[in-house]
Order: sequence, then C-alpha cells, then structure tokens
Amino acid sequence: MPFRRVSDARITHGREHDQVVIAGRPRRGTRLAATVLVAASLAAGCAMGGPPPPAAAPVVSPPPRPAVVPPPAASPAPAPSRARAAVDATAAAAQERGGVTLGVAVLDRTTGQTAANDEGATPLRAASVAKLFTIVDILTRREAGQLTTTPDDEDRFRRALSLSDDDAMNALWSTYGGPAGIDRVASMLGLAETSPPADTSQWGEVRTSARDVAALYAFVTTRLAPADHDLVMQSLADAPSTAADGFDQGFGLLDPTRRGSAVAKQGWLCCIGSSVDLHSAGFPDADGRYVVVLLSNQPRGYDAARTLLDDAAAAARDALAG
Repeated sequence: MPFRRVSDARITHGREHDQVVIAGRPRRGTRLAATVLVAASLAAGCAMGGPPPPAAAPVVSPPPRPAVVPPPAASPAPAPSRARAAVDATAAAAQERGGVTLGVAVLDRTTGQTAANDEGATPLRAASVAKLFTIVDILTRREAGQLTTTPDDEDRFRRALSLSDDDAMNALWSTYGGPAGIDRVASMLGLAETSPPADTSQWGEVRTSARDVAALYAFVTTRLAPADHDLVMQSLADAPSTAADGFDQGFGLLDPTRRGSAVAKQGWLCCIGSSVDLHSAGFPDADGRYVVVLLSNQPRGYDAARTLLDDAAAAARDALAG
C-alpha cells in the first residue's frame, strides 16, 4: 500500500518527527471526533426513542355559571269584586211591579264567590233553564264513559241551548232519564234548592234557585271537558232573537240594545196560576269575570215582565262596569 508523507511537522517531547498516515485509515484526531459524534448520536437516539415526556395536565374550564333568572313579577291583585254591588243594584227593578219574586245571584269567576239577594236561594220553576241542567248531566256522564250519544243528540244539545227547542229537550229528557239527571246534578254540585218536578213529564217545572244556577255555570266553566265547555258556550252564544216556538228571546242579558257579546240561557213559562216565570242567566260579557242570574216569578203580562228583567240586567251591568 503506498504511503503519503504529511508535509506538516509536529514536535513531541521536544523531538521533531514526521507522522505517516496510511491511506484509508483516519487520523487519530478524526477517530476521536467520530467517536464523539457517534456517542452524541446515540444519546440523541435514546432521547428520541424513549418514552414521551408526560403530557401536560388538561386545562379544565370552570362550569358555566347558571344564568340568573329574576323572580317573576308579582301578578297585580285583581280589582275588588263588584258582585255585591251588582246584586244590590237590581233592587229597584224588583219594585217596579207588585207580587214579584226576583232571585238574583252574581258569581265572581275570579274569586269564586257568589253574592245573592234575599230571594237568591228561593226555588222557582226553572222553565227552559232546566235544559242546561239536563245537558250538563248527559255530558258529564258521557265524559265518565257511562253512556254514549248520537250525532242527533249533538244537534239536540245545540238546538235546546240556542233556539230553546222544546222538542229537542223532550227527546233528551225521555232518553236519558230526565228527573234522575236533575237529582244527579244537584247531588254532584251540592245544590240545596234544585229538585225534579213533581210531575216528572214536566221538565219546565224543575225547581231551582238563582244561587244554584250560578253554581251550575261555575261547573260549566271550570270542570266540563274543554270540548263540552265549548259546545255549551257556543250554543248559548248562537241564541237567535226568536226561539223555536216563536218567543222573543231579546230580554234581560240578551236585550238587543245592550247584548254585545252576552251569552245566556233564557227561560219563560206561562201560565201556572196567575203568574209567569221569566229568566235570564249567563254572562254579560262572554269573556268577562261575572255570571249574572236573574230568575223571576211575576204577575201575568210578558211585556211588563220583560221590562223588569231588562232593567234588572242593565242595573247589574252598570254596577259591574263600575
């Protein structure tokens, strides 16, 4: 193998000599550097191939603070009831004729309280107001699954309440046990002044009071199923001015000069003894706070009887309006 002389000279221990490098073999300094480089590489490799450093602990955000919801504003207190004022306002109308019994009751739907005059608990012949009792009995029993009705019955409900159709009532009374139905409603609602007629074929002679009719309306508005409530209320609202028998229903709460959105069941019966029975019972305002019941037994003469109920209803309306 050829040799190559290195031109530079080094002095070791004071002696000068030539260093000969054999081709293909690194010089000593080079070998040392390589050794260092390899060691460094190995160290780096160990560092790279070892277990990764522990992960940093995750940053946990604090849970969101619940939104602060302000307490609901207190509902304003309802205006003081004017039910008593409305009852008292009808007293003058009752004095327009001698021999009149005028039972008055006013239900405040907000407080649930009923005010009545001295005759408000007096049982009078219900006349066509009895139709409302019978229909409530049938609807309540149907809701409880105790009976089923037919489409013809649905039509009879509407005709009995709006047109005050006696034929519709006759069918309902005979089909669904009319007298027993009056007892059922009276028992269910605790109506002390309501009873079936002595002659069970004469539904117009059901006995009831203004106070009991107010309680019946409270039941209709709060406890009947929504569909049945709507059936009753819409049928009453649809009452035309002329009934099925030709009688003018425009008196009392349905006085055309002040009817507005009033919803009421009217009743009339003539002539037992020397008197007539004339009634108007319902809502002066369909969406309003009060139910007004006016039941009267008066001397014969429908014109004067109607005027008396018109005046009583107007006085009650004015008092309720404040």
